[in-house]
Amino acid sequence: MAMIDTEVDKTAKGLPTTGVPQQRAQRDLYKSAVERYVKDNGLVPPLTGNEILQHALCLRRILTAQANEVVYLSVLLNNCLWRNTIRRIPFERRMLLLPQCLSNPELCQAQKDAIGLLCAQCGGCVIGTIQALAESLGYITLVAEGTTMVSKLLSSGKIDSVIGVGCIHSLQKIFPVINEHAIPSQGIPLLDDGCRHTTLDLEQAMETIKEYVPDDIAQIVNLDRVAEYVRTWFQPDFLIKTLGEPFTETERIAQEWLSSGGKRWRPILTSAIFAAAGGSAEKIMNSALAVECFHKASLIHDDIEDGDDCRYGQPTMHIVYGIPTAINVGDYLIGEGYRLLATSGFTGDTCAKMIRAAAEGHRELCLGQGEELAFCREPQPVTEKEVLQIYRQKTSAAFKVAVLVGATAAELDAPTCETLARFSGSMGTAYQIRDDMEDFRSEPGRAADMLALRPTLFLALACMSDSPVIQETLALAWHKENTGARRELITAIESAGLHKRVELLYSHYRLETERTLAEIQHIELKRLLRSTMTRMLK
Repeated sequence: MAMIDTEVDKTAKGLPTTGVPQQRAQRDLYKSAVERYVKDNGLVPPLTGNEILQHALCLRRILTAQANEVVYLSVLLNNCLWRNTIRRIPFERRMLLLPQCLSNPELCQAQKDAIGLLCAQCGGCVIGTIQALAESLGYITLVAEGTTMVSKLLSSGKIDSVIGVGCIHSLQKIFPVINEHAIPSQGIPLLDDGCRHTTLDLEQAMETIKEYVPDDIAQIVNLDRVAEYVRTWFQPDFLIKTLGEPFTETERIAQEWLSSGGKRWRPILTSAIFAAAGGSAEKIMNSALAVECFHKASLIHDDIEDGDDCRYGQPTMHIVYGIPTAINVGDYLIGEGYRLLATSGFTGDTCAKMIRAAAEGHRELCLGQGEELAFCREPQPVTEKEVLQIYRQKTSAAFKVAVLVGATAAELDAPTCETLARFSGSMGTAYQIRDDMEDFRSEPGRAADMLALRPTLFLALACMSDSPVIQETLALAWHKENTGARRELITAIESAGLHKRVELLYSHYRLETERTLAEIQHIELKRLLRSTMTRMLK
């Protein structure tokens, strides 16, 4: 549920966190108005917290509602956005959250454990009634106030949607956790505040819990399940089954490299996009494997060109087998990637489009790497704009290939593919900036890219700085043998606060990624990409 962030609405906007209308007629009036508003404005979930806030403020003006009803309108708005999705999800894939404060402390016979309240079904409050109904339908139910167990359940991949009962304050605490996973959700606010003898609209709660409209066409894609399945494709036995027995040394080394390390974000993206459009994981498998072949080949060549001797905590391929063999294995993986795309089982036109997307991405990657190599050969002052262009060509291009291969296989329309290409550009840039920040802060091996004097945003900002200390240290750092000056430059950059500009750029490109997502009208695709973005940029 994309609830309003507490910092945004309470502090910046000065809005109270209570305000649930006490009369059912007033609540129904607001609900109908929200449904019309969502339809008239063509809103598609998930929305960010700020988007929810802005629409809730518009609704307040339309309805002449009280200031303290804005959060309630936000809950109604989110409920309306997700209603058609949740009502198609089987009960056994839903979770119901109930607050302990609904219990009657004078009559309650329940016990409590580390997770929450274990209802004794004593009839002393409505918790037993609601829980009995939900569990008879197949829900996973939890009577608790904390978010830790909820977060674990969401991460397990066992939950496709959440319905939460609670006061406005509690919903504001729990639903950002749910929103982080882009899980369809609905909130049922309590009618009053306080932590004792609270009440709710029982009829509304029961109606929401029971609502189900079977739909064989509907498909809720869980990113964790997709990721888990995709990673099995890179197990050694599975690679042999898919790519064939490795009879030559080149094939053996290539398969070993494919099965080693890495987060598999690129094949996961390809598979997730295809699944969001209704496709099966098995059908996209060869195409997703191709995407990883391209990526793994680029890492081999990159390690050689950068002179790196370690990756995934192990010696790089050229250190183990020598540069000629490593280059050859990288070239082999590129060829294997194109072979997998060409024999992926899709129509000729679709295969041609996937191959073109891969070829264009391959070309961009080489251009970006070429600019980086030219800089490393003859280091000279570099600008922020030049570094960002290298990021777009190296990192963003690879993500663009992964995204467009999945979108092309799913036969998504041209406008959606264009939006996805822009999404890849901004997300890839944000991902690389975050990588820069992690490298700059890492211990041990702090700021390895800076020590190697590779083109990064930190170096660009140092080149553009008017600080005499930074300029003096930078002049000494250009000399390859002067690692001491480079370490001093790292300290000077941090002391001057230049990292704040990098953090600002990261926030900008992350926000740009969210803005691009807002243009997507396909609910499941948008939901899945938001979940992916959150995981990759966390």
